[in-house]
Parts: sequence; C-alpha cells; structure tokens
Amino acid sequence: MANIFDVIPPVDENSGTFILDHGKVVDGVLKYKDDLTSYGWNIRRYNRLKEGALVLSRRPGKLTKDRKFEIYAGGVVTHISEPDGEGNVVATIDHVFKIIPAIKQGDDFIENFQWDSKKKKPNSWEHFWNQYGMNSISFSDFSRLMQNANCVPLDGTLDSNEDDLSEEEFNDLNYLRNQGFKISVELDGKTRKKSEKKHVGIAKKLDFSKLNKLKNRIGALGEEIIFDFLTQKAIKEGLRQPKHVSKEEGDGVGYDIIYWNENNEEIYVEVKTTTYNYMDGFEMTQNEIFASQKFKDQYEIYRVYDLNAKTGECKLKIYKGPVDENQFILETRQVRVYNKTSK
Repeated sequence: MANIFDVIPPVDENSGTFILDHGKVVDGVLKYKDDLTSYGWNIRRYNRLKEGALVLSRRPGKLTKDRKFEIYAGGVVTHISEPDGEGNVVATIDHVFKIIPAIKQGDDFIENFQWDSKKKKPNSWEHFWNQYGMNSISFSDFSRLMQNANCVPLDGTLDSNEDDLSEEEFNDLNYLRNQGFKISVELDGKTRKKSEKKHVGIAKKLDFSKLNKLKNRIGALGEEIIFDFLTQKAIKEGLRQPKHVSKEEGDGVGYDIIYWNENNEEIYVEVKTTTYNYMDGFEMTQNEIFASQKFKDQYEIYRVYDLNAKTGECKLKIYKGPVDENQFILETRQVRVYNKTSK
C-alpha cells in the first residue's frame, strides 16, 4: 500500500488543502477544463485555491451510478493560469495519484470520520459540501483521510524508467560485490524482525557490464537478487537448483524464474522491482496475467521494493496465487489499438 507522502513531494502545510468537486456540467458539457491533471473555476466566486495547495478530487453523488459521492484522486497544484475576462482560471495539478479503492459515501471510515475543519450532522451529509464544489479542509484532515488509503501515481512512475537506477546508484553497486544485499522479507502483512532478515550475497555474482547495457537495470537487478535468494534457499534445504528463465530463454513467457519446492513442484516466479517504498501498484503484461491464471497456486510474484543501491538493502513481499480480482484491484493502464478494416 503506497503512503501518500511517498507519492507526493514535500509540501508546505500552509499552502492550503482542498477537496474539489469534479464534473461540473452545463447542458451535457463540462463547464470548465476538468480532469485529473487540471481544474477550472471562477475566481470571482472562489479565490482561496493557490499554487502549492494539496487537493483531493471528489465525484458528487449526482454523477455516480449509485448516487454516492466518492473521493478518488488527488495531487498538488503547481500552476494557476491568468484569469480570462470573466475570471475563469485553470489550475495545473501535478504528482497526481489515484485512490484505489476510492473513499466512498456509506463506507464506515468516511461516515465516522471526525473532521476538525468542517461540521457534519450525524448520519447526514446535508449542507456539508460547499455548493460551488471547492471545500477547504485542514492539513490534519487530509493526512488522516489518506492515512490508510492506497495511493497509486497516475503517471506510472512505479515501474517506469524514472524508477530505474541512476548512474550514481549503478556505480554504488560496485561497493556491494562482497557485501551483497540485505532482504527484509514481509509475509502476511508483517515484516520479520531485524534479527531474522535474510542476508543475500548477490552483488558479487552480477554481470555489471551486461547489467549496464540493459534498458531496465532495476528490473534485472531485482531478478538477480531473487534468483540468488532462491538459490541459497535451495542449497540450504537440499532442493533442486532454480532456473533463471528470463536470462536463459528471454522474456515473454510470463515469469522470470522457476524453482522447485519441498514437494518437487515447479513454482513460477515473476519479479517486480522498484526503488519506491510501496509494495503494490506494479504493472503486469498480458502474458504474465495469463501465466498466473494457468499455474494458479504454483505462480508467485516477488515484489522487491524500497531497493537502495547505496546501502545494499531492499524489502520483499511475496504474493501467491493467480492475479485476479479475488485478491487484487486490477486497473487497465494501456490499450493496444488496431485499424478496423472495412469489409
């Protein structure tokens, strides 16, 4: 679960915090420029929103299928345009994140939330939201609303090239040849105590020259860490040695590594690696989804996160079973488009 303050940059608490209603429609058309990365309004009617403000996006109940409002996204206002002749302006919202699942009216959390910046009637939202759709809240309210929310960056930086190793971080790997990486393994939502952390010497086994040529160095490093982790486990327990499939046969089969458990069953492992400090929000290909559903309980995702090339430390979360909506929230990020030929 991604913490909000790992997603957005440091902010000034005095810059203001707001919940903004999206979807102002007149005659079926949006009245202002209005999407996750921008917000339009009229400063003659409301002039408190400033650059640097934290914002949350709310969809009013009249715009949802079940007639219940939802708080579904947010970000930071980085620029506000000059007003036109009628006072209309547009704010640019950066560091955008989606809240998955959204905070929804009727949920115990929001219904019982104790606001310190607004007054709410018991069991009613009547007259709570500003009629114009721009609600100022305290930084404390914002922090507590987001405390347990799963915030996923809209721009996909969790697994993009921005998440890859910098040249400085790559050079730091040379100092880890003998030390290796320390892996803190998280199981069932609980992180093992420091004394139980597994110390995995993998850096000395890396082919640094080859790693440097790869487009996704962070991904390759994560695979090496996990492959050595599983190799050491196999040696210790007298099991068959794992196979680094993506390295030997190439990508595209839907998994990176095969290892054999104590029952001599093949377990198919897909490795997802990030330098960011959150476990979920990773991307998977169609082949990986299909492989997980084919192999079911014999498919595992090893999520390597909070990887620090300077200190030689990382964390590991293991997800078991198929990737489906029974245990994950699946969000479509890209669609491949083909020309439709006429017959």
